[in-house]
Amino acid sequence: MTWFDLLRRAIGRDDLLPAPAARVPFSVVADAEVEWHEPTVVQCGDRAWELTAGSAQGLEAVWRAVEHPDTRAIECAGSVRNVGRGTLPRVREVRTLDVPLGLSEAWGEPFVRTVNGARGMPNYFPPDDFRSRDRQLLRVSQAFLPLQVAAADDGRSSGHSLPCTILAGEAGDRGLALFYEWSGLWSIGIQQSVAPHGETSWPWTLRLTAGLWGLAIDLRPGDELPLPNVLLAGFDGDLDAGGNALRRHVARHVAPTLGGGPALAPVSFNTWFAIGNDFTAATLAPAVDACAAAGFDYFAVDAGWFADGFRHGIGNWTRPHAGKFPDGVAPFVRYVAERGMGTGLWFEPEYAHVDSDAVRDHPEWFLSAPRRTPWTRPHDPFDAGPTVFDVLDYPDRFQMLDLGQADARQWCVDVIVNAYERWGVRWIRWDHNQAPRPYWEANEPADRVGLRQVAHISGLYAVLDEILRACPDLFVEQCAGGGHRIDLGTVRRGHAFWMSDHTVHSDLVRALQHGLNTVLPGIYANTNLCQGRFDYDDYDYLSHGGGSFGFSGRLWEAPRADFERYRGAIERFKRYRHLLSGDYTRATGEPQGRSEHAQVAWSDGAQSVEMEFNARGPRSATIEIAGA
Repeated sequence: MTWFDLLRRAIGRDDLLPAPAARVPFSVVADAEVEWHEPTVVQCGDRAWELTAGSAQGLEAVWRAVEHPDTRAIECAGSVRNVGRGTLPRVREVRTLDVPLGLSEAWGEPFVRTVNGARGMPNYFPPDDFRSRDRQLLRVSQAFLPLQVAAADDGRSSGHSLPCTILAGEAGDRGLALFYEWSGLWSIGIQQSVAPHGETSWPWTLRLTAGLWGLAIDLRPGDELPLPNVLLAGFDGDLDAGGNALRRHVARHVAPTLGGGPALAPVSFNTWFAIGNDFTAATLAPAVDACAAAGFDYFAVDAGWFADGFRHGIGNWTRPHAGKFPDGVAPFVRYVAERGMGTGLWFEPEYAHVDSDAVRDHPEWFLSAPRRTPWTRPHDPFDAGPTVFDVLDYPDRFQMLDLGQADARQWCVDVIVNAYERWGVRWIRWDHNQAPRPYWEANEPADRVGLRQVAHISGLYAVLDEILRACPDLFVEQCAGGGHRIDLGTVRRGHAFWMSDHTVHSDLVRALQHGLNTVLPGIYANTNLCQGRFDYDDYDYLSHGGGSFGFSGRLWEAPRADFERYRGAIERFKRYRHLLSGDYTRATGEPQGRSEHAQVAWSDGAQSVEMEFNARGPRSATIEIAGA
């Protein structure tokens, strides 16, 4: 069987027909065209196979595929190495997937869904963040550019779009879905072939590509570049069915376990919006007691627990703030554990302040960056004029940990494992507030741009993999100034995302959670209820109940009736939270107005939960949990 036959078999899509032949399913985009020789395909057991190929330019590629029959999916990854004697000039992109797909007539003119990433902190409805964009591909006589989505220019993977695409037949009865595993600069494209006026013959060819970009590398002998992992799943149904195909595969084969089993969407308290930096272990005690009485799973101390506080203390990860934790963190963790909860701490391990312990002890591990970079646009935070980044001393006073260095990676692992083993921490927020691309590109020559990115992301994955292995019941919440780094790589190495720094409007939070659920299980959509009041009702609770359920407010000061109402909402959430990884439906689609009727549901086949908003008037909300 050819690699194309094996791919079709894996995703159950025999209606994809052989198109004008591509010898290999990947590509390297460089100034010189790369000509691949005929590949060798070797079966590695029943459900895995490996393709190897050489090129006329001295490249050698290995492309591995693992099939998952229960989800009709395949995961593909590999590498490209220069084993020749010459340099391949100006490699601009390496594509794990570059496949011409011949659509049979049954596909018609298919629809494509992409999903926006975290565009900012929206103060309007509907928010752009996590909003689906559906378009139909047409057979036209002009097709100059592909339909393309990509990472944000700053190097964070979901600052513009999520790295996924769903293609569904015009009749809504067939499709395939893709999710890319790269936490830096990536690109996904669909290019339709030109159809002359009046052309009606089939197959109609689409070219599907997925790769990492931001490269300008003269690939020298011995150099190697990754072909990052791609998830490709087949499905029967419409665009929504494609989203569920991705959700199903993520839940079964990508999401990390917790304590040896599937993680459940947690109930967590976070200090940031309730207390900020103004706390001590003693003043936190009433908050801990209140959260325990309400039924929380975790009590998370956000930024500022370390020496010198937030932000100047970033990098002081082994030295707790003496004024806030005079006896260290461990006694506080024990206090929380005695009340039935796990303790969480905030970290931003990939960066450090120039005056921090980390930079002072190991300056050779860190990279500096300029304020302005060649690719900035007038609205970018690196440009002239006061911005939030000026207030935060960014990037002048912060440096980036070089995860391409083995010693730096080991230090990073040790920091988290120390907090887990010696202090007893059971939850971390792994934040990534700053843009990495300036640090990457300021520290590499013009003909090697992209190698820092590859080393950093590969190193990040190695660090997180080791942390998850060493800390089996540590809950890892990924964050990047909100949801700016959501991709299959961080999905695989985190149990949830702090999806957005917008937390203060129930309608907006609901739209964000419901949008992210389109392609990811609900556990990944974490947020906090934090509006500076206590008189919340079901409209507020359920608007925050489509994902991990958090709170950041002065709960210990709440009137008894309000406290009991919140405790009841937690009890109800725990009755249905396991269903948030089931199939997801939005019967009313994406509302255009915040007071519009909205209906969503999750089901695992035996049980279901359905929420309805504004059906009985503005700010009405109901929930129904059904099944055994």
